[in-house]
Amino acid sequence: MLRCYVLTGLTRGEPTHQHLGEMQMYVYSFDRYVKTDAELPTVGIVLCGSTNDAVAELTLSQDANIYVSQYQPHLLSKQKLKAQLESIQQELGGLREIATDG
Repeated sequence: MLRCYVLTGLTRGEPTHQHLGEMQMYVYSFDRYVKTDAELPTVGIVLCGSTNDAVAELTLSQDANIYVSQYQPHLLSKQKLKAQLESIQQELGGLREIATDG
């Protein structure tokens, strides 16, 4: 079990400083007024139509429990999902070979 609160935000476009600042305020407020000592720190997630890693990196501190990710408005087909999984497995297999050769 997570034993923490998870707050989510949703925006259609790229995340802005305002979106991330609002999430920071919600997370800090939840930790201050709702979370008990037995619970882990609150996590904030901002889902966006497209991502801007630079804005997230410059706005959030490294120890922030706030994450930004791009959402997909539809699920991948089984064929595309299987192809992506196979591609990842091949990449991981190649990385294992490099690691054992060195």
